[in-house]
Amino acid sequence: MELINLFVNEVNFTPKFSEPVIEMKYENILNLIFMLASGEIDIAGGCLPGIQPLTLVADASVPMYIDTFDYLVPCPQSMAKTEKIVTLFSLSTWACMGLVFIFVSILFWILSKYPAQRDAFTGFNLLAQCFSASWAILLGISVPQIPVSLHTRNLFIVYVWYCFAISTVFQAYFTTYLVEPGYEARIETLEDVMAAGLKLGSYPVMLDLQNIIDLPKQSEFQEDVYVDISECVSSVMFNRKAFTPVISYFPSYLALVSGFHDQSKIVCFLEESIVTIPMSASVPMGYPILHILNVHITRCVEAGLLENYWSKIKHNINLKTKQNR
Repeated sequence: MELINLFVNEVNFTPKFSEPVIEMKYENILNLIFMLASGEIDIAGGCLPGIQPLTLVADASVPMYIDTFDYLVPCPQSMAKTEKIVTLFSLSTWACMGLVFIFVSILFWILSKYPAQRDAFTGFNLLAQCFSASWAILLGISVPQIPVSLHTRNLFIVYVWYCFAISTVFQAYFTTYLVEPGYEARIETLEDVMAAGLKLGSYPVMLDLQNIIDLPKQSEFQEDVYVDISECVSSVMFNRKAFTPVISYFPSYLALVSGFHDQSKIVCFLEESIVTIPMSASVPMGYPILHILNVHITRCVEAGLLENYWSKIKHNINLKTKQNR
């Protein structure tokens, strides 16, 4: 609306603003279209998408900005520490390591029964001692006694090198996880949404938009109905149990209001957008000032005024959130 306000001041018009549409409801948009068609208002701006009822009675200006209608989904979160350690190796690798540990411990105990070693070495006489020594080697800790016989010593050396290799790989991956923690798999397609068991978050204006935009059928997903778009989007971002189609700028704005400066960790969309929506001002069909309005909007957009307004809004929101903390 700032661009419209600049325009009426530039052409020396006396602006008279009607009551703004606060609630994003379909009936409010239709009421605005009716006022435009009846000549009650001359210019309609703001968050007014180019839907079919509007194009039948009005001409749209060049887009002030272009937004997309996307599926908002929960962002991947960092994995728990225990889960990181468990996923360090595959299940088969963990099983093989366990079998090797048990097998080597029993083999130490069997080799200790040979007469040549029974009197000279007593460190592996008990099965518990063998398990303790094998566990110590796996952790890189020295054992109380070194085996004496050739067979036991050869097995001991091979097992030490095996544990050294396993420990080196483990420490390399573990250090990497400490520096760069792992994250859950990102939800990228509707198939991933179905696999994750997310519900479809619905709000009043979305139910009306289903007749205009190709949205997922409610029969394909369990549905959660919310009072308004803000409650629905907040539930997707913070409760992480639903997904919803929404104008892409709104979740970023809501995250900013909630105090999240790094929005990439809380605002995530599916890869494919539903539809691209140009946000334009609208005038009654055949209105003579449309060309002048298009020139004014084009110059303001090219000069970066919209980016400047958006930066000021974000700065003011940041100041308010800091004061409320």
